[in-house]
Amino acid sequence: ILNGHVSACIERRKDLTLLRDWQIVNPDGSVNEDVELILNSAWFNKFMSFSLDTIFFGYTLVSLGDIKDGKFEDIEIIKRWNISPDRKVVSSVPYDTNGVSFEADEFKNWHVYIKTVNDIGSSKCGFGLLYSVALYEIFLRNILGYNGDFVELYSQPYRIGKTNKTQGVERDTFEDAVANMGSAGYAILDAMDDTIEFLDSSLGGTGYKGYADLEQRIEKKISKLILGHSDALDSTAGKLGASQGEESPTAQALDDKQTKDGVFITDVINCELLPRLRNLGFAIPDAVKFEFKNDSEQNETNNNIVEMAVKIKNAGLQMDKDYFEEQTGIKLFDLPAVASSPTPSQSVKNRLESLYK
Repeated sequence: ILNGHVSACIERRKDLTLLRDWQIVNPDGSVNEDVELILNSAWFNKFMSFSLDTIFFGYTLVSLGDIKDGKFEDIEIIKRWNISPDRKVVSSVPYDTNGVSFEADEFKNWHVYIKTVNDIGSSKCGFGLLYSVALYEIFLRNILGYNGDFVELYSQPYRIGKTNKTQGVERDTFEDAVANMGSAGYAILDAMDDTIEFLDSSLGGTGYKGYADLEQRIEKKISKLILGHSDALDSTAGKLGASQGEESPTAQALDDKQTKDGVFITDVINCELLPRLRNLGFAIPDAVKFEFKNDSEQNETNNNIVEMAVKIKNAGLQMDKDYFEEQTGIKLFDLPAVASSPTPSQSVKNRLESLYK
């Protein structure tokens, strides 16, 4: 996660969910504003962020902390290296297999354990996306070091000093002048015997391009693993994903990840968080559910209904007002009657008639 590209991909993936609007609904579909007021706080946003980290690390144990003024002000995650996922215990020694069960009655309501599915059955939880990213990140990390060495060897001028001074203070002074040249470096040389040369970077050739090409290919692999498409984070104008609009493969991949992560977070909140909040005394009815608003689908539906209403009007008919409001959620109001203004010819005629009465 210290890799800049990996970190940016993770942030982008999490933002797809964290920036969505959500609501708490009753069984009849109405919005429960009282429960929304309880959850609409900074601690709840942190909880969703910690929950999304599970997708990358494989498991997360969230400690809710103490309740202050109806809020969890000390919510945090337990260090993963102190957790044994298969045994569901927390130990004081990193990677120790013995510890205290976080599912014990005295701890259970204050902690939320979130895990991913293990696709190969080797553990009770998955390894997370970073397990697959690690191979490519190691190469990417090494390339950064190789590239730095290349720049040091070939991009910086190489200084060569020639002198007939073999020892003593004069040779040391000459060596210091060559070794410690900075933005204002200088040297006083003998007219005939001392020279200082600078070798340019032409010896480097085009070798640096190999690093840039491999780095780009690896970053695309990482983008594909985390975001679903190699062009999901970096795109070039006029190329795939940059100018094809919402129907591009890039946009579709991001939509798929958003939907998948939305289902994941919804299950965590409804099945794990809300029951714990009820047990801790929060006024949350049993039947309410957390869900994300799907504004994009609603907007598309509304646009289709508006287009249909226009076509019906052009055909000489009129859409039922109640149906329109029910389907779109948009209230309609009758326009006030506007008195018609007399035309210029009618106005002149009226004045003439009044003049000759």
